[in-house]
Amino acid sequence: MLFVTLVLLIFTILFTYKKLNHASTRFMYGIIIGWVLSFVSFTLYLSKFNYYFNVIHSFFDFSPGTWNYLVLTKFNPNWLIRMLNVGVGLFYCSLLGFAIAFTRSLSLSKQRFVYGGISLFFIIETAYYDPAFHIVLSNWINNLLFLNTIEIALMSLRYLILFVAFGVLINYYLNYPKIRFIKNLTLYHVLLFIPLVVIHLFIFSWAPKVLVKETYLKGYFNYLQPPLGYQSILLPVFPFAIYLTLILMIYLVYKFNSIENYRKNRDIQINKSIDTATLGTRAFTHALKNHLIGIQSEATYLKERHQADSESLYSLDLILQSSQSALTSINEAADKLKNMNLNLQPMSVDIPVGQAIARLSEQVISCQIDYSPGTLPATSYIDSGHLTEAIYNLLLNASESLQFREDGRIVVERSQQNGWALIRIADNGPGVPEEHLEAIFDPFFTTKASVNNWGIGLSYCHKIILGHDGKIVVESKEDVGTTFTVFLPII
Repeated sequence: MLFVTLVLLIFTILFTYKKLNHASTRFMYGIIIGWVLSFVSFTLYLSKFNYYFNVIHSFFDFSPGTWNYLVLTKFNPNWLIRMLNVGVGLFYCSLLGFAIAFTRSLSLSKQRFVYGGISLFFIIETAYYDPAFHIVLSNWINNLLFLNTIEIALMSLRYLILFVAFGVLINYYLNYPKIRFIKNLTLYHVLLFIPLVVIHLFIFSWAPKVLVKETYLKGYFNYLQPPLGYQSILLPVFPFAIYLTLILMIYLVYKFNSIENYRKNRDIQINKSIDTATLGTRAFTHALKNHLIGIQSEATYLKERHQADSESLYSLDLILQSSQSALTSINEAADKLKNMNLNLQPMSVDIPVGQAIARLSEQVISCQIDYSPGTLPATSYIDSGHLTEAIYNLLLNASESLQFREDGRIVVERSQQNGWALIRIADNGPGVPEEHLEAIFDPFFTTKASVNNWGIGLSYCHKIILGHDGKIVVESKEDVGTTFTVFLPII
């Protein structure tokens, strides 16, 4: 048993020590330390009572000599009770703290307020059940009914903490995360915490408890046995329950650590899918560049041969300019398709939207841009550079569709709905024919009659938004306008 406990602690440290700056990691440590501390102190406290030798022996395989050593060591019972109370309180409070930190269900200021309330409850409960303090308090108040009321209130708060912790996690799973791996991870935590808490309650439902009473002789105290009224059920399964708990905690740490590993692997999968989708594009652009370079070479040769023919020189200059413009567009498209590594970080959705609008505003455009930011904050896992580029492409397409309209107007709205952050980009341009809407995100599909448009922009936008676990939809009516709506999952 001691070996398994040691493995648990080492396993936890190895998998999480690099993430100690995360509040959820620190609370995870609190849950595990609270469980181990309460169990170890409880076991050592039982060594004061020979009645429990069979339990300890069957669990740890202690020899009578080892048991006698524990008895004769005479651990300070007051400190064992303190350790037990701290462990139990730490388990409950860390569970609620983890639920709040993991789900990010509160703003930073509210989180500090709640953490302060949890800390205050932990301090009050630990102090109330401290053996020395409780004896002083009992002598000072000397009102058994009042003290019992305090104990009932503290116990009710402990159960309320459990209820709120599970309520926060379940609500987060049902309503908020639209990202599959976060949703699955939340479900794992709920399912693993349930048996962990049930076993803890099964063993420590009575704790913390006043386990010391003052005798008639001043300075002498009686240390009480834990109120294990369910001994006939608990004791035979006690070893198996503890082993199951440790296994669950090891698996819980493993699943908790998997969120970072999944994100890294997920980035690799995104890169592979985009690379596969753009493989044909790169081959095509490479072949096209070779043809354009050949055209430039032949045009330059003809220009040297026909220096005296001004009309031929004019046409050859146009060919060279058009070829160079096409080469520039191809290189820009290749660079855009080449840099597809997504670095997703928690970020406000308003940041890339604002950056994209500011970038477009720096250019000379003939339309008006109206931006309505969201009234409520929304945070998603975002690659700021790529998402800004994607939104900018949508804005640029809208502005180009309005270049021949005097009353051109682009309306950008940021809102949220059912756990999604919505970015709407609407224009009052000529619109897109209905038969083209299904192909609008295909590579090289374009309705613009220009050598500078290769039909890459919307395909790029589509892949980047999908890489954010989002989606993009388009609505358009001819002579009315086009609306692109980007959905990003809120975390």
